[in-house]
Amino acid sequence: MLKQTDIPETVHLSDSINDEEIKYVMARKTLIKEWLNSQDIYCELEDVPNIALLGSGGGERAAVGMLGSLHQLAQDNLLGSLLYMCGVSGTTWCMSSLYSDPDWSLNKRCDEVIKKLKGPTVGLKKAVDWLKQWKDSDQDFTLTNFWGAFTASYFMKEMDTRRLSDDAHRNSTNPYPIYSAIELNRNKQHCTEAVWFEMTPHESGFSGLGAFVPTSCFRSQFEDGIMTEKRKEMDMVLLQGVCGSAIADRQMDTAYVGKKIWHVLFEGQDSMMLKENMNMVGGSRKVEVCECVPSQVVWCVSELMVNAEDPDPLKTWKVITTLRQLLEGHVSSKGEMLWNMDSESWKRTSLEERKKFIETVSLELILTSDSWTKDWKDQRCTCNGSIWWIVQNIFPLLIKWEWGTTCNFLFKFQDTRVPKWMADQEKIHLVDAALKMNSPYPPILRTSRKVDLIISLDFSKEDPFETVFSAKQYADELKLHFPPVKESVREEKDHPQDCYVFEGRCPEEPTIMHMPLFNLRNCKGEEEIKKEREKYTTFQLHYGVSDIEHLLKKAQDNLKNNKDRILEQILLAVKRRKNRKSVAQVFICGVKYFLSTLWEYLYFNYLRMTTFASLHS
Repeated sequence: MLKQTDIPETVHLSDSINDEEIKYVMARKTLIKEWLNSQDIYCELEDVPNIALLGSGGGERAAVGMLGSLHQLAQDNLLGSLLYMCGVSGTTWCMSSLYSDPDWSLNKRCDEVIKKLKGPTVGLKKAVDWLKQWKDSDQDFTLTNFWGAFTASYFMKEMDTRRLSDDAHRNSTNPYPIYSAIELNRNKQHCTEAVWFEMTPHESGFSGLGAFVPTSCFRSQFEDGIMTEKRKEMDMVLLQGVCGSAIADRQMDTAYVGKKIWHVLFEGQDSMMLKENMNMVGGSRKVEVCECVPSQVVWCVSELMVNAEDPDPLKTWKVITTLRQLLEGHVSSKGEMLWNMDSESWKRTSLEERKKFIETVSLELILTSDSWTKDWKDQRCTCNGSIWWIVQNIFPLLIKWEWGTTCNFLFKFQDTRVPKWMADQEKIHLVDAALKMNSPYPPILRTSRKVDLIISLDFSKEDPFETVFSAKQYADELKLHFPPVKESVREEKDHPQDCYVFEGRCPEEPTIMHMPLFNLRNCKGEEEIKKEREKYTTFQLHYGVSDIEHLLKKAQDNLKNNKDRILEQILLAVKRRKNRKSVAQVFICGVKYFLSTLWEYLYFNYLRMTTFASLHS
């Protein structure tokens, strides 16, 4: 275990990585050197290349794709080459689960996570208990908290409450993890420097600004660089919510998100409400609903949504009648539409009109749920309370639409390197980095990390080259090293190859291996690629077992098919490291030669002037 020195609870403003990461990197590179030797690649420790594995976003598609890729890297004995592992969005879901095991890269942790993905969701009560704790202890309780609980329990099937800073005390068995988010408002303003936010076990902060605080202090209150109030550090559940909150983008409207949440909680045979708050009668598919009013209302709204497209108007009219009886005196103006409709009028309306009516009333009831639940105390209640706790405490947050609120550690920070508009903000809002760039290039492009080879796994749904061009633009704006990428490669976006190599032109420029998930090698032509992309969408509900197994194989095939190319690039990266050192040595020798020549010149002129002066004295 690496011994960690005390980290001051202050802002660290520097382009360099922190001392603790440096210690981890040096220890990790010692292990990588041993791995290189096992591959008959021999070099000095200083020539060990810095190799980073990047995983793009893409919801569960990215999480499963990353798991499949890592599983194959382990099978091919390539994990030992990696110094860094970085993720955004869905990839971070996978990473957070893997890193719960301090030795995951040496054992069967990938298999365990895959098994969990195929298993049952976490119980709703457990997720709600976690939410209650955060609501009671954290003044910055937002939709991100709910999204974290939902992601962890519904997709990853585990509630991991360890903190990222807990990983700071571990040894260098695994690649160094970097999680990414962005600052929502700065992204809307198309800012480059103060937008990308990286989180490591040791420090968290803005990659472009070079402004960080210890991760254990992140979310605490700071003023002028000094911590003024220690606050609760986020755990991995909340981190998954922050990193995977692509729905925080206002382009996805409130109605869509509200109905998505409602569907997961209350609709279908796989709903959380069915599992936690209802009983299957006699082993049949008949549902026995709790008799309390909130549960009855929830059931009615769910039935309306499920049967909205049924051509028989009587099915929905019976539900509307029940809903009217339950909600009399407890609804908003739009909800009063329920009383402005009679059975004969309902029968005469078209299917499209009925669908619109149901959508309007249902959404209104979802978004105003606090008004029709807060005063009811029903003695008939047999539920555990989780359902209407969510209805009362989460659905009202949809109206505010607040995501990722946390204290700005640069508040009132007095330094010319920190923009004034950033120092003026008491709060920042961190959301899914995929809203800016769907791959975590910014942390790896930092000059101080000196990365030689980037293995980019792209799980994007559409154009698999957008991440590369976005990263290049970012690098150009901040004057960072990036290899050339031909614009013509975009012509292959609908039928990409399985691996592209963008070579660095000098030792400081990293080489990039870019690997699209669906490609001409693991798919049979452009049509199959299109079908695979349509099948595995980003915002759908979790995949079935067969879908997960199919997707795992696609990802595994990519890495298996490119094992030799990866080894080839690793060997070239070693040579590039040596070239980088040689260039540095040549530069140092040049400087020494220049200084010695300058000294000789100055000394000769000094002697000449002294001699001249003595002759004329």
